[in-house]
Amino acid sequence: MKKSMRPLLEDGKCHILPGVYDPLLAKICEKIGFDALVMGGYGVAASHLGEPDVGYLTMTEMAERLRRICDAVDIPVLGDGDTGYGNPLSVQRTVREYEKAGAAAIMLEDQEWPKRCGHMEGKRVIPMEEHVQKIRAAVDARQNPEFLIMARTDARAIYGLDDAIRRAQAYRDAGADIIFVEAPQSVEELKEVAARVKNVALTANMIEHGRTPLLTPEELAEMGYSIVFWPCTAPYLVAKAAFTVFGELYEKGTTEGVLDQLLPFPEFNSLVGLEHYRELERRYATGSFKESCEE
Repeated sequence: MKKSMRPLLEDGKCHILPGVYDPLLAKICEKIGFDALVMGGYGVAASHLGEPDVGYLTMTEMAERLRRICDAVDIPVLGDGDTGYGNPLSVQRTVREYEKAGAAAIMLEDQEWPKRCGHMEGKRVIPMEEHVQKIRAAVDARQNPEFLIMARTDARAIYGLDDAIRRAQAYRDAGADIIFVEAPQSVEELKEVAARVKNVALTANMIEHGRTPLLTPEELAEMGYSIVFWPCTAPYLVAKAAFTVFGELYEKGTTEGVLDQLLPFPEFNSLVGLEHYRELERRYATGSFKESCEE
């Protein structure tokens, strides 16, 4: 972990965590100025497998992608730990692997496996006490007390808001540092969660065309939320842009008409740090290669 996420929970603001699924997107979001990032399974499933977020990814695939993202940036990254990939002992291994990968926090949800994206139909949740034990196991497994545990409940879509809030309170009492009630269906429900789940940091989740109304961080902070995810913006953006630009290339045989939608060659090289590596080449070069580096 390069930086703790805890200060973001204590300053009275609601911080936007854009969802990223690879190191390049992480670098872009850091350069824009975001305080932290979330690596969500929705985007990783689409980019890594070309599949929907329905439980196809393994823990090791997620941990490896998380490590690469954490290596690419200096801001905190929260990793989606799905259900923990098994029982409480599996959760403990997942926590250790995510912590070793460099994450500042892990999210663990109470869905049955195979899980689904929180705004999809067909979800099922495990009994509350089973997830309580998973959260307890996660708390016990972490090595650094600054590594935060986020407990997520998907019970709203299945058993209603009261059950989701009851679970959120139980997960808080089990030691979770952050609580995430997935997919409230109105502003009133978001407010009720904040009013009834006290003494813990709260997370909201904004998905374009999802079940929860899209709100600003200022509106959410006023309710009492500390974090808001935008986990699907990147894959939706990239897919739309790719259809547009590659469609142009397919139809016209050139990208000349969409150059304004492409980052110029020098700017992209700067984004990925080319000059840093050129400097290293100059530092360690010998012979004719050294002469070519100095040209």
